Amino acid sequence: MQKKLIPIIVLSVIMLGVDVNQTSINFSTAYGQEDNSQRKTKKTGSMTEKVAKKLGEAQELIDSEQLDEGVEILNSILEFKKLSPYERGQVNYFFAYVRYLKGDSRGAITYYKRVVADPNVPDGLIQASKFTIAQLYFQLEEYANVIAAVDSLLVEQPNRTDLYILKGTAMYQQKKYREMIPIIQKGISIAEEANAFRVESLEKAVKETASKYRVKYDRDTTDSITLALLVKSKLQEDLADTRKSADKYTEIEEAIKSIEADAANLAKGPTRENWWLLLRAAYFELEEMDKVKEILERLVVEWSKKEYWTQLSAFYGQDKQEKEQMAAYQTAYHEGFLEKSSEFVQMAQLYLSVEAPYEAAKLLQKAIDEDKVDKEVKNWKILAQAWFLSGYDEPAIVALREAAKLSDDGELDIRLARSLNNIADYEGCTNSAKTAIQKGDLKRLDESYITLGMCQFEVADFEGAKDAFANAKIDADLRNDQALKDCAAAENMGLEELLVTMETQRAFREMNKEIEGKVISCSTPSSVKTVANWQKFLEKEVERVTMLENQRKALEEILASNESNALTF
Repeated sequence: MQKKLIPIIVLSVIMLGVDVNQTSINFSTAYGQEDNSQRKTKKTGSMTEKVAKKLGEAQELIDSEQLDEGVEILNSILEFKKLSPYERGQVNYFFAYVRYLKGDSRGAITYYKRVVADPNVPDGLIQASKFTIAQLYFQLEEYANVIAAVDSLLVEQPNRTDLYILKGTAMYQQKKYREMIPIIQKGISIAEEANAFRVESLEKAVKETASKYRVKYDRDTTDSITLALLVKSKLQEDLADTRKSADKYTEIEEAIKSIEADAANLAKGPTRENWWLLLRAAYFELEEMDKVKEILERLVVEWSKKEYWTQLSAFYGQDKQEKEQMAAYQTAYHEGFLEKSSEFVQMAQLYLSVEAPYEAAKLLQKAIDEDKVDKEVKNWKILAQAWFLSGYDEPAIVALREAAKLSDDGELDIRLARSLNNIADYEGCTNSAKTAIQKGDLKRLDESYITLGMCQFEVADFEGAKDAFANAKIDADLRNDQALKDCAAAENMGLEELLVTMETQRAFREMNKEIEGKVISCSTPSSVKTVANWQKFLEKEVERVTMLENQRKALEEILASNESNALTF
């Protein structure tokens, strides 16, 4: 007969995105199969053909959602004379099923308890009823009753993994995090011990393959999965050196497929994902993050998912394990898990943190070109930084120019101007510096004017440079005045007193005389001196250029005069 499976969602831990699904409630109408491995056979009587036929009719009606009609047939069976305990147990099992379908979990429990209470009912049916009772109590959020029901089952079935998981889940709901951990671990341990032979066989196969193809490895430290990967790598090298037409080529291909399957089976343990998620959730609630990290390391091996890799990467970051953090996030990238713009940017930043700017630049440039990353200021800035650190000025300038276009203030434009100055693009530098000053909101207006003046000087715009340095001096002087006022306040002096004191101390130093009292030294903006130097240099350069120009004109006049005299002669 057909089995009905009703899934129960046990819990959802939002903070870590955990979804734990408990084993489904199984309302089997199979005729009470015995667990003969753990108990003596019980004489329970047989099922008559008449009862079996009626149960089949009831089954069909219930499956077609004609519940009341199905109940009528079940009641008619109870009117039969000399029902065996087996038959009566099956009828009560059906009644419980109907109560559940009607949403009456407590009524279903009542009928299941009738099955359990009859000592003459087959043990298989009793155990199935007990487990279903435990699940129904879970639905009713009566977790103490869940635990009691499971404990009753564990007395007779101590190696049943699903019982430990259900008990541990109920304890989680009671917030008994510390107490539930060994329960879940016990269930996991039972499952893994039962899996020992399978693992041993797989490990043996991997080692035999390694021996056949002469793969050297450290027998003391190399685990079987790592060995399988080493063998695969060696086989792939052999394949590359083998003609496709050769018989050995096919042999190596098959060997690669076999070792891949062995590695996959070794990585796939006997446990279920939700068991580890339960443990992770408990350790998270206990704030034992090292344990959470350990479980994530297990999860990524057997159930490679985006959230596990990114969470693991975050944990490595918190522990200052930058290389491991990078490796975990890199795996997520290579597995194709990264989808959001922020995720690609995060990976680029991780590359930068481990001093791999070229990798950061390549990744981010590719993502931007493929429209996977938002073309906004901050992302262009990161790309520009990555290219600059990699020593690639041209693509860096392209990125910086895009960032500057989108920026409302002039900071990025002045950065662009300085970058263009560095590659001797003085015309571009001049235009970008002017744009920066026009946009405004500059942190250092004096330095921005200095950059403009330097680039104007290089394109022989001396008048423009002169104006730029003059504007730079205005802002530099204002900054210097403020610096002196701040210094005077710090020294508890008036501004005039400070200036006199500083001038006196300067004179004493020039005369190599010892200064009495505290030596006062106030920092002034470096731009003050820079502007002064550039103004002097510009003045001399203008004089030099003017002299050369006058000499040129004089020479042209002489030549013109000589040509005139020659013609006259």
